[in-house]
Amino acid sequence: MSNIVSEYFKSINEPFAQGFFEDIERTKFYRFSKAYERFFENCTLPEYNGGKLYPYGIALGTEYTVKPDYCNTYSINFPKFREKCKKEFAQFVDKDMNTLIRLPTPHTIGGYGWVHSFPNYGRIAKEGFNSYKERIMKLPEDDFRDGLLCMIAGIEKLRDRCVAKLRESNADAELISALEKVPMEPCETLYEAIVCRNFVFYLDFCDEAGRLDAELIEYYKGEDVTEILREFFRNIDANNGWSSAIGPDYNDLTVQVLRACKGMRRPLIELRVTPDMPKSIWNEAIDAIKGGGGSPALYNEELYQKKLAEKFPNIPKADLIKFNGGGCTETMLAGVSRVGSTDAGINTALVLRDTITESLCNCKTYDEFYEALFKNFEIAVTDTLEKLSAIYSVRMSSIPHPMRTLLVDDCIDNRKDFNSGGARYNWSIINFAGMINVIDSLCTIRELVYEKKKYTAEEFVRLLDCEDEEFYRELKKCPHYGVDNETADSIAEEFSDRLFSLLDGRKPKFGECYLPASIQFITYIDAGAQVGPTPDGRRKGEPLCDSIAAIHGNDKQGPTALLGSVTKLKLSKALGTPVLNLSLSPEHIDTALQPIVETYFQRGGMQMQINCVSRADMIDALDHPERHQSLIVRTGGYSEYFNALSEEMKRTVIDRTVQI
Repeated sequence: MSNIVSEYFKSINEPFAQGFFEDIERTKFYRFSKAYERFFENCTLPEYNGGKLYPYGIALGTEYTVKPDYCNTYSINFPKFREKCKKEFAQFVDKDMNTLIRLPTPHTIGGYGWVHSFPNYGRIAKEGFNSYKERIMKLPEDDFRDGLLCMIAGIEKLRDRCVAKLRESNADAELISALEKVPMEPCETLYEAIVCRNFVFYLDFCDEAGRLDAELIEYYKGEDVTEILREFFRNIDANNGWSSAIGPDYNDLTVQVLRACKGMRRPLIELRVTPDMPKSIWNEAIDAIKGGGGSPALYNEELYQKKLAEKFPNIPKADLIKFNGGGCTETMLAGVSRVGSTDAGINTALVLRDTITESLCNCKTYDEFYEALFKNFEIAVTDTLEKLSAIYSVRMSSIPHPMRTLLVDDCIDNRKDFNSGGARYNWSIINFAGMINVIDSLCTIRELVYEKKKYTAEEFVRLLDCEDEEFYRELKKCPHYGVDNETADSIAEEFSDRLFSLLDGRKPKFGECYLPASIQFITYIDAGAQVGPTPDGRRKGEPLCDSIAAIHGNDKQGPTALLGSVTKLKLSKALGTPVLNLSLSPEHIDTALQPIVETYFQRGGMQMQINCVSRADMIDALDHPERHQSLIVRTGGYSEYFNALSEEMKRTVIDRTVQI
């Protein structure tokens, strides 16, 4: 029967499904590996575009209804699949392949069991896949070994097809020569290493770019590869690819990466800042940020390394230095880790709103209300992690990931699939969104209900629910976060510490721990849509905070006061990364950025990302989008074309306070 099913999918040109159903008696790991092999030997290749890299453009195989996927191993376009496939054969996919699941909870702020990852680009460039094949051949004979050999065979077939395509197209001779060698054999030149990285990026279906300056520098002989890097970046951008960290060992390639990323939406360049970072790197970073692409974001290298070493005392410095924010900015170790990123999220404003409705009128003191709030946080976290654990169980039993098992150390040596804990290090990131809304809300509840007793709890809830205008004016008079107010900041410090501590001692299905994060992505619009009015002055359905900065309009006392509040948060506990959005005017960034960042990092700041786009241009783009096709802004965790944002989100970006 398996031959009939496989041949049917071959006849309708669905090579991934064809390979998966070739031998249904074997394990899922082998079957998915065979699916990749058949996909690589049959997928349509792009026409050569005259460039220095190949493949290029959109990921391979977008025309198929069943195809590889970097997060979930595979994806299915069900509407098109059901149109294309006969019902009697579609049932095989429904029964045996359709095991993808989502997180059934309102707390999905940027997280549905999502997994970004970095291939070990550096090792592949040094050793080549033929050396991987030699390691695999030494494993005991089983479906794990045979599956990985299928993967290597598929990769080599794809490489050979690409070389043949380039020869037919009279392509650049240097490119053909490079691809005749890599990624099967070790790289010898910088150009070969970039060609290899580009090829592996497409093998992994266009996720992460890797640590470019650190992993390419050993091949560097003084060449200027800025334009080739920019070509690579165009491929990343075409596929909505993600991140690359540069530094802290700055070199000539650090400079070239910063120049190549100028004005680019993707990749998201993450500059690891040290106290002694050279002025030349600062100048290149500022110039890149002024180019309007939102890169680089800035990371406190010393603090990340210190806190990671404390959190993971078993991880040697040689691996901790591989720090790279994956996806938007979720903490990973490139090439050696599997990180759920973000695996799940907690909508803290939703928990607050529910607690106000259920408990405020029954709580005689602020402390009593605060305890009720954290009881609900505990319930939300426990429920979310239990459901996340179910996703892990399904992946472990039914959705192995042979590509990432091949590309990430130490899955091969551990003889264990990437989705079953095979990588050297494993952890999960849980995102806490809406925190600043909750902090400001707690300020108003404590002052108006319990300290000044301006309103009874019943009056407070009633006026909040009906969004009474006089009541909202009173809310605005209360202490709020973002202006270095001692009352608000003390609440922020205690609240964030206790919130992040809810993950202490908990472990995912496999791996070391959960890491807290606060990364809003673009989800703060949808997250706010399901939340009623909150006592920070937010109306029903309005967006939540877009980062750990102050609520828009509250940060009117300048960057020093704002950063004074931000650093009261327990930032170093949020090792998954607490994202800070900061807007600076183009005319002041040259002189303002370095002292602001250095002061922030000295006071315990972890990460900062800068918007340096003219507000006038953004306003003009609302009415004349055709004039601003290339306008890029930094959102709550990554960069996006302004015209691609929803109208509501465009407004929230425009409304951000320009600090200087």
